[in-house]
Amino acid sequence: MAELIFAGTRAIDLHTHILPAGWEDFAARFGGDRWPRLVGDPTATCQLYVGATFNRHLAANAFDPARRLEDMDRCGVARQMLSPAPPLFCYWAPGPAAAEWCRMVNDAIAQAVSRYPARFIGAGGLPLQAPDLAVKELERVAGSLAFPAVEIGASVRGRDLDDPALTPVWEAATALGVAIFVHPQAPVVGQDRVHLQNLTQVIGFPLETALAMTRLIFGGVLERWPNLRWCFAHGGGAFASVVARLDHGWRVMDEAHAAIPRAPSEYARRVWVDSLTHSPRGLAVVLETFGRERVVLGSDYPFRLGTEDPIAALEPAGLDPPLRERLLRDNALEFLGR
Repeated sequence: MAELIFAGTRAIDLHTHILPAGWEDFAARFGGDRWPRLVGDPTATCQLYVGATFNRHLAANAFDPARRLEDMDRCGVARQMLSPAPPLFCYWAPGPAAAEWCRMVNDAIAQAVSRYPARFIGAGGLPLQAPDLAVKELERVAGSLAFPAVEIGASVRGRDLDDPALTPVWEAATALGVAIFVHPQAPVVGQDRVHLQNLTQVIGFPLETALAMTRLIFGGVLERWPNLRWCFAHGGGAFASVVARLDHGWRVMDEAHAAIPRAPSEYARRVWVDSLTHSPRGLAVVLETFGRERVVLGSDYPFRLGTEDPIAALEPAGLDPPLRERLLRDNALEFLGR
């Protein structure tokens, strides 16, 4: 991968999303009724639909890298890692169509990075429902696009990330040195129970992330590929709240104990999570669970369940200066392998 230039930067926000400003009609080309589409003007305001279903309102900062630079400068964020918005994962689609979709989205991210290489870092999407095609796109992302990371969902068509079919992806990511950012997406576990009152992202995402991390641990993925760098969105979801119970279960449940040689809390110290907890108390628990070296700055920009100013959001936590510097920059560099 090409060397990234980090000299002179301070805060690096690893959890942000961007969308292409437009794309061809994939439904007309490939069939299917769940392709994302835009309605309205991306230079002003528009709406994102997933098929016929409204997803969210979007402003120009969701598309235009120059527009988001204004917000970054106001907050003091030196760099953002740009990743696909979760509705763009399209794991439901047939593999070849999904591969073309990911290529289009990743090329749009690469264009933003090439315009402002000192301000943006790319994290590409993969067609994980077709692992062979995912490996090909991963190789392109790491090679010609020079992205240091990819973003994936917390599950794939109801399959957990420890599914043996995904083994080639983890092997390729390890060989290429590409980091993996995990972000939950709908449908989540218990989708029929959390969609009421629009709570999929509010409660469904934290539960989905905790389950994904648990499966990676008990499924042996973190044990088998110890050098693969993982980061989980939203402070790791609900994982920090249940890790003590996971440890106790590992000690007393024969099947759980036989699955892995170490307690789940030890594996938690091998991954990174972002700082987006919306709570000083929550951030303290996250730091205790994952460690001072394993929490990175994250905003979920430009979406409303994130934070408009991720640096200011840290202030109520009263972090000591060395820890604050780690969260703002150093931990991100380590996750990215820099």
